[in-house]
Amino acid sequence: MRLRRGAVPVLALAVVLVAGTACATTVPGRASAITGELAAPVPAPAAVAVATGPAGAVTGAITAELQRFWRATFPAAFGRPWRDIAQFVPVPTRDATEPPPPCVGRAADLDGQAFYCPAADAVVWDADGLLPDLQRDYGPAGPIVVLSHEVGHAVQTRLGVDEAQVKDPARYPTILLEAMADCDAGVALANLMQHPVAGLPFGPAERDAALAALVGFRDPLGVEANDQSAHGNAFDRVSAFQDGFSGDANRCAAMSLDNQRFTQRHFGSAADQARKGNLSMPTLLAAVEADARTWFGSVGAARSPGWTAPLLRPSPTGACPKGQLTAQGPASFCPVDGSVAVDPATLAPVHDKLGDYADAVLVASRYGLAVLAADGKRTTGSVAGDAATCMAGAYTGRLIDPNGGFALSPGDLDEAVQVLLADDWAARDARGDTEADERGYDRVAQFRSGLLGGPESCFPPA
Repeated sequence: MRLRRGAVPVLALAVVLVAGTACATTVPGRASAITGELAAPVPAPAAVAVATGPAGAVTGAITAELQRFWRATFPAAFGRPWRDIAQFVPVPTRDATEPPPPCVGRAADLDGQAFYCPAADAVVWDADGLLPDLQRDYGPAGPIVVLSHEVGHAVQTRLGVDEAQVKDPARYPTILLEAMADCDAGVALANLMQHPVAGLPFGPAERDAALAALVGFRDPLGVEANDQSAHGNAFDRVSAFQDGFSGDANRCAAMSLDNQRFTQRHFGSAADQARKGNLSMPTLLAAVEADARTWFGSVGAARSPGWTAPLLRPSPTGACPKGQLTAQGPASFCPVDGSVAVDPATLAPVHDKLGDYADAVLVASRYGLAVLAADGKRTTGSVAGDAATCMAGAYTGRLIDPNGGFALSPGDLDEAVQVLLADDWAARDARGDTEADERGYDRVAQFRSGLLGGPESCFPPA
């Protein structure tokens, strides 16, 4: 945060989704029903080279499935035939004798990368480092989401987006094309979740792992949305994936600068950049208390005149059972006296691992419960937990471009996504309960709902 406001931990995988070569390019649920029947599963096309190991088995299966999926979906969505991708090329980047792969001068130049090359109509990836590392860190969902993204670029080529970008590059910046590919990946993987394929496990847990993998491909701190190299922060990338997962291929193809809001921002000051956007935990909590009390106080007073948001206490009161408060996690709300508190000892590891705005999300969710109580709404049950997460998003939304005062730093929204994926604290009700099937994907979706729709979208119906 900066005061006028987190850096995210850099994952072990320092990778990009698109190689910086002349050939490389990038373009722009639950998926809606596809018109017509999908073709029966087919073996991996002959254009797919053979890769070994667990990641190799997954890449062979997912490339065949993606070809099959778009072969049926593309004509149904766009009224034109699908042209099969010519090549899927796993490259042994650590083999000095390996000949140059499509669109790259040397195999070693592909280290840690995957890309789609329109000139060769080829999806190419590092089979020695990137895909095995993704398999190790995220399970099959890692390779699955990366290759689904790259095939999304092939979808864009077949829609003529490449030509449109050449004619009007300002209307098709890289960040938009990346969002469209993330969206197409969401469409394809929603279908995979609905229609399982042998060898490609993809259920709710794998969907969360896919989002976590996308977080690993976020831009470095401080890269702005209008930067020519920008691919998107974690929030924007996950948002695009969710738009595809809950939408369809037409939704992705319709993405434009007119209907997409990108949230990447530059550092507001040299001091903020020097600390990588992170405030110390005491400074962060003091700033959040002052700002959140004002904002949540106005939201609550609009529904319950005279209500004021509580102070942020450094420890819970004794008014509520200790077990119910500790079960809520590092921040808690007590419905008996309306207090909001933090447990610094529990919060400190979150702050150190994820960054300062992870703290703010958890605190804001507890102020969300306080606002529900002020409005006479239930603060227990899954509806209350969803509303608390939504309120945290609504509060965050007004910090993206505020008129002075407290504001987000680069990386803060990434920290929000990470804490929502990592644990269900933000969605716990006043007893510390959540639904047994609560998933990070759902928490991010609730958070986005509040960020985009504002606080009124978070209140449960009367």
